[in-house]
Amino acid sequence: MKYIKLIFLLFLSALVITPAVAQEKPVETSHKKEPKWLHGTEVDFIIVTGRGESIDKAKEDVLKQIQNEIVNSVAIYVRSKTEMNIENTNNNGVINTIEKMNNTSSVQTADIPSLKGISLNKVDDFYWEKFYNKKTKETAVAYHVKYPYTEAEREQLIREFKKKDEELTSQLEEILDGIEETNSIDQLEEYKKQLEYLSEYFIDQRKEKADLGVIKIKDMLSSVEVVPISVTPGEIQYTLKIGDNFYSASDKPKYEKTDCVTITSKESNEHVQIIKFTYDECSEDDKNFIKVIYKFSNKKAENSFYFDMTSEIAEIFLKDEIQMKALQREATDIKKYSVTFNVVSKYETGFEIEKIVLEWAGLSTVSIDVNKKFSGKGSHNITVESQQVIDNRYSSKNKSSIAGVIYYKNSVTGEVKRHKFFNQKTNTDW
Repeated sequence: MKYIKLIFLLFLSALVITPAVAQEKPVETSHKKEPKWLHGTEVDFIIVTGRGESIDKAKEDVLKQIQNEIVNSVAIYVRSKTEMNIENTNNNGVINTIEKMNNTSSVQTADIPSLKGISLNKVDDFYWEKFYNKKTKETAVAYHVKYPYTEAEREQLIREFKKKDEELTSQLEEILDGIEETNSIDQLEEYKKQLEYLSEYFIDQRKEKADLGVIKIKDMLSSVEVVPISVTPGEIQYTLKIGDNFYSASDKPKYEKTDCVTITSKESNEHVQIIKFTYDECSEDDKNFIKVIYKFSNKKAENSFYFDMTSEIAEIFLKDEIQMKALQREATDIKKYSVTFNVVSKYETGFEIEKIVLEWAGLSTVSIDVNKKFSGKGSHNITVESQQVIDNRYSSKNKSSIAGVIYYKNSVTGEVKRHKFFNQKTNTDW
């Protein structure tokens, strides 16, 4: 009784003969007589027929038929679908309506190694027939085989199927749990591929779970944002973000950029993406940028990073007259005095004025420590005090202009620079 289902299926397949073949006699056969097994059933064997326009095509088809028979004998999950089709025919003005029932079944199978071992070399016996249709002038071949398939083999296939099915079920659950846990775009894309395979494999409620997982990942990949971390001349750091979470990615993006920019490298440090570039030929008056473009789930994720090539440049110059006021005097000596001067910063970069050196023609140089930090573009008024003794000869009545040097340091790069000035007007209160 264990073979009732299999025998019944084989019996049905033996009855299904293409009408064109059934109505014609073969013009050529592989043997003089039909084998006894051709239209019957035998224990531990599968008897199937493949069809094609040539013997080779018929052999290809018969291999598929063997696999289908084996699959049907071990399948655990089967999904049937019945459709009603209504056809209208016109015979000499008379309309005839024909209802046809079409039943299709989807059988869930695993990628079982045993199913890959099906070969015509294992056939116990074969018989082929060649037919020629004089009306259509077409040739057709029916290739019949008697293929060994025992109960023990069927039980082994079922065990393999169950094992594979359990493995893929576990894989499905692990992927669905891992979607929220991963911080890798690459891993999300790999999960998507695996879920698409599982969706094709499963035909029960697990297929729906796999499909929902695919939809979720597609939604995540389509909502990736390219978010800046820091933008400085020569280096841009950014990250990929989905919602509140940061993600890494191995894909190299496409770039659009100002012509004067040359990208030298692209690096990754976990979720931080780093672009290094040169900008030697860029003008500080232009809007220089690098646009980063990714494509996830057929949707672009992009951002344009504008950089100010002057953001690390500190440059100052002296403006207006230098004012000096006596704070402590004795006879002709000024023992303590203040010096007020105004500097203008050309760029936004912060700087620190270390000291100012004042030079009068024919007199000793005065050096005053400042050590004050400033930031921002524009004018900065500075007042410092000195106790380096000077006398009335340093009066603006005697020397109306002076020279000197302002020593300052770039707060970003640490570079020490000098601003030299000449014939700067001075004003003293003595």
